[in-house]
Amino acid sequence: MSNLAYQDDALYTLEQLAEDVEALVAREKEHAAIVAAAEPLLERFLAAGSLPEEYCQPAPGRITTEHKDFTLYRLHRGPEDCFNIMAAIWPPGGSSGVHDHAGNWVVEGVYRNQLHTIRYKRLDAGTQPGYAELRETTALDLQPGDVAHVLSPNEEVHDFLNQTDEPVVSVHIYGGDISTETLNYFDPAGKSVERVAHDLQYDNE
Repeated sequence: MSNLAYQDDALYTLEQLAEDVEALVAREKEHAAIVAAAEPLLERFLAAGSLPEEYCQPAPGRITTEHKDFTLYRLHRGPEDCFNIMAAIWPPGGSSGVHDHAGNWVVEGVYRNQLHTIRYKRLDAGTQPGYAELRETTALDLQPGDVAHVLSPNEEVHDFLNQTDEPVVSVHIYGGDISTETLNYFDPAGKSVERVAHDLQYDNE
């Protein structure tokens, strides 16, 4: 959705976004309803351009791990981790790997530069350990102000890639705490899947 509708808005801050999302998750229980209501909130925040610059720069000396080729900052922690707001800095060539989110909802958007995302549909029943068959359904270049979402079961498996020569900054509202989750990571070509207890850490903690 275009961010033009918000050009005349007063500055919409991270604190206001967090308050609005907290009220939303307290009011709504269905993941689809949360996602539908959270997307315009994130659009408004992205349009306001109010993300502090300190969260737009890669963490110095960060070591890349197999499942974390990006900097991750926690911006806000909701009560009992009912949601977290995060900023990610993707270096040129950086990616997330093909993964799901353990049934959690996510709303995500690009703050700076362009982020490529590929969405997949899982075709197998998930009953054979280590085996997964995926079909690519969508490939998008998310521009500044664009938002997308992750929603189980049919809009969950995805990959993020920075195909540009400059860092990409994105903002994510996550229905849980990604640093404590066990997620599925997929190899579409090899038709394999691995459950990974996350070693993700926030670079500002």
